[in-house]
Amino acid sequence: MFNQGFKTVLFASLALLFLACSVFTPKPTVPTPSAADIEREEQAVYSFFVSGSTGTVLILQNTSTNIPSKNPQQTIDYIKSGLKSLSKETLDNYLVRNANPSPLSLDMDLGAKYVLLSEDELHKIISQPNWGDVLTEKYPGSHGYTVFSHVGFNNSLDQAVIYVGKMAAPLMGTGDYYLMEKKNGNWVIKEQVMVWIS
Repeated sequence: MFNQGFKTVLFASLALLFLACSVFTPKPTVPTPSAADIEREEQAVYSFFVSGSTGTVLILQNTSTNIPSKNPQQTIDYIKSGLKSLSKETLDNYLVRNANPSPLSLDMDLGAKYVLLSEDELHKIISQPNWGDVLTEKYPGSHGYTVFSHVGFNNSLDQAVIYVGKMAAPLMGTGDYYLMEKKNGNWVIKEQVMVWIS
């Protein structure tokens, strides 16, 4: 009888101990990805937006922060309101990676031809009233230019947020934030919010 009671108490104690360990054991955190992994995935996201391009894709070399210094919180709130599934981790990474303009890699493999222009080079072209013609004359086959932000990622590298500005000609362009998801090894758009259009 004592033996049976002892077994019951021992079993109950072990069950409680197991339950406590499973409830209070912290979940393992996903390690921060390496710079090489981030660079590879960033190029894969950029490739998504230039794939299928004909001619030359022109990309502004210095990336845009896209968070205006006048009222950054308003922009951040707008991004969050438009990209409902955006995680805090991904947004925080985006803000860190775009705190200051910085150059894109010079040797990106985007699966399309491209030319990286400095901000000054691009400004000299687009400050002209007929800049679309000037651009095409200087870079035959080009169709406007594209500006990318750096890509913000979650630690699992399966969610990303990016700003993409595309100008086809004067008064013909758009700027959008995209929430991307990696599915079956490929990046796809999950949500999109427009910032400006001309």
